[in-house]
Amino acid sequence: MQNENIIKGQGAQRNVINRFDKYTFEPDDEDFEIVKTSFTEIFPKTIVNQVKSEDLPMEYSMNPYQGCEHGCSYCFARPTHEYWGYSAGIDFERKIMIKKNAPELLEKFFQKRGYQPASILLSGNTDCYQPAEKQFEITIKNVAGLS
Repeated sequence: MQNENIIKGQGAQRNVINRFDKYTFEPDDEDFEIVKTSFTEIFPKTIVNQVKSEDLPMEYSMNPYQGCEHGCSYCFARPTHEYWGYSAGIDFERKIMIKKNAPELLEKFFQKRGYQPASILLSGNTDCYQPAEKQFEITIKNVAGLS
């Protein structure tokens, strides 16, 4: 029997247990939440990460956002939200962390002594052109160099 309370267009229907939390709360099956997206600016020290996998054809990756409003239920990046104390469920889709200083950090990376140009995967973890990009324009205007 299909539940009539399903929120269309949302991959997760509730927050799942965060494996890093000491205490958890499990809502009843009837507790469905419609949560408005919130944005939190974070200030990472670096934006470019070295990819150490032999299976991937690039040397580096960078992500201007953590979390993704698209909310694809199959997204492999969902568990990364748990490191921030959020759930891989609705929180992944509705609590988006933005890295406004991404362009400055990328420029700093390019200016490192001994830097050798190499492939950088843009948003291997979450979509850099998700709906938040319309508001924050981190990727299109700053990282991509378009204005």
